[in-house]
Amino acid sequence: MRILKLISCAILLAGLASCGASTAKDTDADTIERQEAVTETATTENTANTDLITSVYDKFVFAIDSDGDEINNPEKYFTPGALKKLQDDYKFDCDDGPCYAYNALRTEALDSRPGSDETSCIYSIAPEEDGWYTVSYSDMGWSGKTRIRIADGKIDDYERTEQQFTPEEN
Repeated sequence: MRILKLISCAILLAGLASCGASTAKDTDADTIERQEAVTETATTENTANTDLITSVYDKFVFAIDSDGDEINNPEKYFTPGALKKLQDDYKFDCDDGPCYAYNALRTEALDSRPGSDETSCIYSIAPEEDGWYTVSYSDMGWSGKTRIRIADGKIDDYERTEQQFTPEEN
């Protein structure tokens, strides 16, 4: 009888150990699957946000592709808070309002850099935390960086972080 109890305990322990191992493997697989889904979602979101930033620079900031109604509908690309900030940053007379300082998303350069090819383009867009992205670009040959925050698929905030020249050089 005692041997039968020992054998029963051994079988029970073996069964519990194998169930625990199986559960751990399933948990690891589930964890990996969830991590891949989160990574895929983040990548998709980063791609959409990068496309948004590129479109805004092409249409509004560098005015490379500014034809059509897009330029007259900035609310498609900017939150109301960002549009208010762009209006507040506008430093010139504005007869046909509202007027927006899209130049706040680039360097303070007024002229092209001497000896440059005078082009304006984005070099890179790097995601950061909390919806922020750093945009590195050439502004008529001058290098600059601007941080941009995306919220609800639109530009929500911005801050110029670096420019290659000082305003006196320009």
